[in-house]
Amino acid sequence: MTKIICGTNCKKIAYSLSACLNIECVEAIVTRFADQELRVQLPYCLYEEDVIIVQSTCNPANDHLIELLLLIDAVRRAGSRRVVSIIPYFGYSRQDRPVYEWGPISARLVATMLEAAGADHLITLDLHSKQVEGFFKIGVQNVDLSKFFALHLKNFQEIVVVSPDVGGLVRARKLAEILKADLAIINKTRNNHNFCEMSTIVGNVFEKNCLIIDDIIDTGETLCKAAFLLKQHNAKSVQVVASHAVLSFQAKQKLIEAPIDTIFVTNSISQNLNHERFTVLDITPILAETVKILMRL
Repeated sequence: MTKIICGTNCKKIAYSLSACLNIECVEAIVTRFADQELRVQLPYCLYEEDVIIVQSTCNPANDHLIELLLLIDAVRRAGSRRVVSIIPYFGYSRQDRPVYEWGPISARLVATMLEAAGADHLITLDLHSKQVEGFFKIGVQNVDLSKFFALHLKNFQEIVVVSPDVGGLVRARKLAEILKADLAIINKTRNNHNFCEMSTIVGNVFEKNCLIIDDIIDTGETLCKAAFLLKQHNAKSVQVVASHAVLSFQAKQKLIEAPIDTIFVTNSISQNLNHERFTVLDITPILAETVKILMRL
């Protein structure tokens, strides 16, 4: 038998998966002690069960990560046979190398923690970099969303896929190839205060429908500046597609005020995006197919 355990921030996806796969969804009891330590308890024994735990490690990242680790440990102690952790948004994935002196490789540490807790397999979406997969000794299914996005963008005409920086070039090129579209790259640099600066575009965007693709929208600074730059170069329209809507601080309002026509994001992070500018794409079907293949359901 197989059960789905939902974390506190992924209940909608967990119950949707439950309906798609015809698997029972179980809610753990998550409370806090007086000192704010998390307390996790399962409703019953899971002896010899295959268990799928669904939890994104988004803001507050530390709380959701610890909750996930405690869920994995609790499921293991309850006698489960196999533990598959679905983390739609994998927090700390951007910290995949030491970018400052004497700093940690946080993504690798998180991978080690998940393995130590007892996870047998990880399913996630569009990791910030492929090298994060190499931090794990367990199996990792890092689902590429390029074809998923292309299905929702196939009706756009005269598209130019735009990478907002050199780091996102591989992702942008893949989507451009699927859509049979042209490609453009924005030259982005960061100053001493870590603010991004954009000055030039490599590629023709004149009177084109520009589609900026990125994996994460955090503060929104990069996408807003990219949109203004594209409009300065006479882009016909600007669309944004991103896997994970982190939306820190005032990012949502910034994006609404920027010259962006539509912002396509997934529901990997539960957000209140009730605004006409945002289109939220449901990742449940692609997760369900991945689970079916992995667990031979």
